[in-house]
Amino acid sequence: MGLSNRQLALKAGLSQPVMYRIENGSRRADIETIEKICNALGITLADFFNFDGERTNPEYLELIKNARDLSPEQLKILNDIIKNF
Repeated sequence: MGLSNRQLALKAGLSQPVMYRIENGSRRADIETIEKICNALGITLADFFNFDGERTNPEYLELIKNARDLSPEQLKILNDIIKNF
């Protein structure tokens, strides 16, 4: 993407010193900060934590997003359907 530390900080809504401390390891980023950085880079949290370098399939992301709103009972039914498909 070719963003400088300063550009990424501005795009993510973070201060440049915060970005510098995260980059050099003197500060750990919380999940909200990581999410801001991901949004600035145009990637999802799933992509950020995906270590094999492949982007997450949009259909999987949609399934995960939809499953978040399910009750535990509905989630069990969905899992059963998927397992038996």
